[in-house]
Amino acid sequence: MTDVRKADAGVEFLERLLERSERNPDRSRPASAAPEYDRLSTAQQVSRFHDQMAAAARFGAVEMERGKRDRSHLIERVRVLNPELLARHLGRPTAPAVAQRVRDELLPVAATGEPWLATLLDEMAARWARGEAAYRLTAGQADSAREFFTLLASISRQEARGLDARTFSQKATNDTKAFDRHASRLAAVLGARIGQPGAAVDVVWAHIGLERFGHPVHLKGPVAVVGAGGPLIDGRARPFASIHPEMLPQLSLLQVPAAILTVENYASFNRQVREIEDGSLVVYTGGFPAAGLIELLSKVLTFVPAEVPFLHWGDVDAGGVRIFRYLEENLSRGPRPHLMTKELAERSGQPADADPSLASIAKSDSAIRELAEWLAYGSDVRHLEQEALDPKIVDQKNPFRPSSPSLPTKE
Repeated sequence: MTDVRKADAGVEFLERLLERSERNPDRSRPASAAPEYDRLSTAQQVSRFHDQMAAAARFGAVEMERGKRDRSHLIERVRVLNPELLARHLGRPTAPAVAQRVRDELLPVAATGEPWLATLLDEMAARWARGEAAYRLTAGQADSAREFFTLLASISRQEARGLDARTFSQKATNDTKAFDRHASRLAAVLGARIGQPGAAVDVVWAHIGLERFGHPVHLKGPVAVVGAGGPLIDGRARPFASIHPEMLPQLSLLQVPAAILTVENYASFNRQVREIEDGSLVVYTGGFPAAGLIELLSKVLTFVPAEVPFLHWGDVDAGGVRIFRYLEENLSRGPRPHLMTKELAERSGQPADADPSLASIAKSDSAIRELAEWLAYGSDVRHLEQEALDPKIVDQKNPFRPSSPSLPTKE
């Protein structure tokens, strides 16, 4: 085999031809290109280039088309005859061969996670086989790809839930900074996985239960944190109290709330707890719910009877609908919408474009599916920020009377 690895212009030209062949292996015409003689400034460089093309042609990798008449001493075009032979001539394996090798190396890692990881690996290997990068990883970055799949496999096993990024990264890869190196591509893969391609990273991290560090949950209502020495936090404090997720084992109810209301935005939460006294437990979600908030709500919902109304108040837009759906999917019982209606949006909202990405929610059994359908397909869609509305007393139809002897409360 001819050793051409130390050549310059000719090798670069042949490499480009091979890349074209690999990028589109099913092309009807073989990859070809015309030499760029203006880049060959001396007769010696032209002669060397011709020798390199002739060597590749003798190897059976390419064929040359010469010029006619007074240009017969020049090469008009070079066509690839056999990509595998051209790769051998250039002293490297083909892109499909490299992709297959890397796939085989990564498959045992992917197999430790959910089945969709193997599918993702096949999709990435198909792109590598065409000489392309996949999620900004090339087939030549096998070590980085292994780290990437190790993190994904761990996430799919729910091992990120409740951890900050550095702690999770250390547990998954024995490297505290591995997560940061792959954060953007992890978000891209997981965003598509949860049906929200392009979602903000905090939305994605909330879905997998990852927190940089757990944020306190702001709330107002009849709950308390009680330690060995007595009460530590009283949820009835004005204007509201804050409970860190680490305190949740010590959380108890002081009495059954008249209702439970989660509120998406901070201004509306503040107005609700300051202006409305209706016996509800009001909880601030901080936008997309974090793992600690889901844990708190899960515990409260196990304490209270099903007759206690559970509602959520958020923006009437795609983000607000997705937050509502996330609560439904991650709690033992889902909320009902509070001040989240098409009628209110039509009256007080701003014109907006329909968002077909809400189609899956519109077709689900969600309590907010009709609003999602309008936002996804409506001809006169309007978005409503909840701050545009005044807080209202929570709908307490069929309220539970707080006298059940089976309720675990603390006086």
